[in-house]
Amino acid sequence: MDYRTVREMNPSLPQEDPSLSSEHRASKGKRSSMILLGFRLFLGVIFLYASFDKIVHPVPFAEIVYNYQILPDALVNLVSLFLPWLELLTGLCLILGIWLPGAVLLCNLLLLVFFGALLFNLARGLDIDCGCFTSSMGPSSGGRMLWYLARDGFFLLVGGFLFFSFFPGKRNTVWKFHRSWKPALGQILALALLALLLGLPVNRVRSGSIPLFGDWSPEARMALKYGRTLLIPLDEAKAQFLNGSAVFVDVRPPELYQEGHIQGAINLPFAEFDQMIDKILTDLPEEVLIVTYCDGDDCVLSAELAIRLKEFGYEKVRVLHNGWSVWKSHHLPSETGQPLG
Repeated sequence: MDYRTVREMNPSLPQEDPSLSSEHRASKGKRSSMILLGFRLFLGVIFLYASFDKIVHPVPFAEIVYNYQILPDALVNLVSLFLPWLELLTGLCLILGIWLPGAVLLCNLLLLVFFGALLFNLARGLDIDCGCFTSSMGPSSGGRMLWYLARDGFFLLVGGFLFFSFFPGKRNTVWKFHRSWKPALGQILALALLALLLGLPVNRVRSGSIPLFGDWSPEARMALKYGRTLLIPLDEAKAQFLNGSAVFVDVRPPELYQEGHIQGAINLPFAEFDQMIDKILTDLPEEVLIVTYCDGDDCVLSAELAIRLKEFGYEKVRVLHNGWSVWKSHHLPSETGQPLG
């Protein structure tokens, strides 16, 4: 039973001190304002920090976006250029207190998208690097994915607190609730447009720019990751084979090599590179073109081996993507048998 009810039952009680109530309300309001400011600055810094590496390194970030396997291939590059700038602008607005209704709403929308994407991929069994704060990809694990979910879930709770502070949904404030959405939606539209106006021109003038609508076929992804000059077209590889000016290196395991390989190819399984490289190097003159290959659209072992050979001083190294399947399908010379040596 509160003081007012008790006083109504006993009018002889003294009046409640209005100044004390006012001071109490002011103190409570100040504490709430400080909490809101702290949460706003916290999320602002998070969004600001998350945007930097992705803006500087758009190519690896585009590969991370592709790995989520949610967007159509045609939108991967565009989103990769647009999203980091939107994060940057959202963070700045939260920190500086500019366009707060739109920034708070956009912050929550982005956090919901990030959390939902992680949850969706975890449910599908896809184990990827989230790319939340960096464009560098590394091996992930189920435990790490759960950590991403827990962390982003905490961010979402903080964002939700800000959201319900800026957009109260009480019945007696329905009109105010709807009225507050109008500027917020306009601010979100303006931030999205500004992110495009920043992201597209910066990408155009930078040295490591990416096309707006990229090719995300397996061969194109390899070219994006390792450089297009590392790949050798089949026609060129065939010409080099016929005139005997190239050494072909099969990076598949010995049992697959024995079942069939390009005629005269050397077998150097990538997993055994360190054990076999000293012996194999004697068969690889530095002046000759080396063509590495494996099998399958998603096989990158041939590219990894090419990079390792370049580290050993072999400059003329190329990769025939999906080499064995492509070679067989064109009925080019092949053979079976034990690895040489």
